[in-house]
Order: sequence, then structure tokens, then C-alpha cells
Amino acid sequence: MNTLIEVRDLSKTFTLHQQHGVVLNVLRGVDFSVAGGECLVLHGQSGAGKSTLLRTLYGNYLPAGGSIRVQHDGHWLELVGAEPRDILQVRQRTLGYVSQFLRVIPRVACLDVVMEPALA
Repeated sequence: MNTLIEVRDLSKTFTLHQQHGVVLNVLRGVDFSVAGGECLVLHGQSGAGKSTLLRTLYGNYLPAGGSIRVQHDGHWLELVGAEPRDILQVRQRTLGYVSQFLRVIPRVACLDVVMEPALA
């Protein structure tokens, strides 16, 4: 199968400035790849970093280190450090994200949000 996303040694930290600069290491050394047709399950306790991982993959969070590469328009694109316009293009054509708290579009079912690109 053709690999579509590849994550290597991904890390993400948060600095709690209101708590004397305490640093939380939320993601450390995350490695995985996903091929077309595969399904990857993120399973863990509350606070384990599942949502942080998804937000980092989507470009909402800047990782502390590592690599996130996606197949985009026929070539590999490194998302860590990518230009904002490149990240926007990936979001428009390659990678989607539906929050577990679907309040982005009020009164719209999650299924409708996921199906929208296919119907356009």
C-alpha cells in the first residue's frame, strides 16, 4: 500500500506561564505511518495526548520537534516548519480534521461535515 502520512520522533510541549513556567511534555518520540486504506486508532486515557496529536498533525499546534510528512499533490510535504499557505492547501485538498467538540458549525451533524467535501 502507498504511505500517505509519516510521523517520526514527534514531540510537543506546553509551557504553563501562569504556573511559574512549568513545562509539560505531552508528546515524545511519536512514530507511525498510515497507508491508503488503513485505519489508525488512537486509544488512551483522558489527558494522554490524543487530541494534541491530532491538532499537531493538522497544524493547529507547532511541534517541539520531529517530522510530519504527508503525500500532497503527488509529492511529500514536510508540515513541520511549512509555510502557512502550504498548510492551508493541505487542509483544503489532503487532510481533514473533525473536532470531538463539534461546535465549529452549530447545528450541523458530524456526518454532514465529513461528507461535505465529497458532495462539493
